[in-house]
Amino acid sequence: QLSYNSLNFALIIWVFKLTDSSMAVAVLLLAVYLPAVLLGLFTGVLVDLIDRKKIIMLIDFFLCLSFFSLIFLKDSYPAILAVAFFVNALGQFYAPAEASPIPLIVKRPQLLVANSFFSITLYSSFLLGFGLAGPFINHFGINMVFVAGGIFLGLAFFLAFTFPSIRAKPDEQGKKLVLALKKRDYHKIWEVGLYEMVETANLIRGKLPVASSILILAGVQMVIGVLAVLMPGLLEKSLHIKATDASYVLVIPLGLGIISGGLILSRIGYLLVRRKLVAKAILFGGLLFFLIGIAPIISPAIKHLPRPIPLPFFYQPPLSAVVAFSSFLLGLVMVSILVPSQTVLQENTPAGGRGKVFSVLGVIMAGLSLIPVLLSGILADIFGTAPIFIALGVVILLVGLFGLKPSLFFPGKSLSFKVREFLGLGHWEGK
Repeated sequence: QLSYNSLNFALIIWVFKLTDSSMAVAVLLLAVYLPAVLLGLFTGVLVDLIDRKKIIMLIDFFLCLSFFSLIFLKDSYPAILAVAFFVNALGQFYAPAEASPIPLIVKRPQLLVANSFFSITLYSSFLLGFGLAGPFINHFGINMVFVAGGIFLGLAFFLAFTFPSIRAKPDEQGKKLVLALKKRDYHKIWEVGLYEMVETANLIRGKLPVASSILILAGVQMVIGVLAVLMPGLLEKSLHIKATDASYVLVIPLGLGIISGGLILSRIGYLLVRRKLVAKAILFGGLLFFLIGIAPIISPAIKHLPRPIPLPFFYQPPLSAVVAFSSFLLGLVMVSILVPSQTVLQENTPAGGRGKVFSVLGVIMAGLSLIPVLLSGILADIFGTAPIFIALGVVILLVGLFGLKPSLFFPGKSLSFKVREFLGLGHWEGK
């Protein structure tokens, strides 16, 4: 995870420097998201059919080779796209292979502790990977990210030899998929995928909390993708801060905001109304995006910079402090949206079908991100990043306002009783 997250961040920065184009970054993000759309419905089923130890070892080995190959391919944009697609395709198999065996390895009383350690290492690796990539590029060059990542993955490969053999009994759909793959029966493979989607749709049908949670989580993923596309251009072209310094002014404050928000919610979250918490967080998030968009317009510091080139963040303390504080607040917002939405999703789906729901959720999240990510890259190259942030902020503000005051958008008679009940009947009854 440390190597994987460092690579994705490093490639976003490197591609922007290589091409000076937000559109090129958007296409890179497509290469990152597309494997989830193409493989997401099948990876969970396939992982259940093979020894997880072998899967983890094979993926570590091929990821190691991919990292070292980038040392020689880093100046070729098409090659970077191909490697990014391959790495993230492998990642689709790695995630279920590393998480799903936990109940098979530890005893039931130890499950909570094991999951806690897993979550801590997972999110710590995410924060460290994104946080260290920028300084590595600044001080040692992009090759150091590839070399360090390759070495860590090589170590992971050898450590995997110590794992026990981890197998699970495949279900009926898993057996059908194996048979279809052996016969190269693509029609049957499609049938298995369609069956999984229909089964998940049946679990969701009629459950507004589940459907709304899925849409909210997918929306957050879409916004994160757009943010990844726009941020290098915003920092370098609008704020004149080096894109590699995003580790300092964006990633680390964002991570601290997520951690702080998680701690706060763990203490007082049960006292809050989830729907109102999510709606207010979305509203505040929209305001943050709007303010980030107008920052280059209203900041007097940018107009009087001695050189029109990106500078290290410490050359612009006030502006960097504003970006860092906004990133911290954005972390609080993300937790306030994600945690209640995931909780609602878990509470309203049966244990037996929860895996399918989250599998389809991953596909939906990646699929809905493709067009906005590509569109944001095209528009950013034409109009600049600031107007895109402003427009995105306005849209998010309207979504948050709808969550708080749906009666402003729809008269009561235009919505069914079930929808009005979910949104809160008091909005239309003057309460």
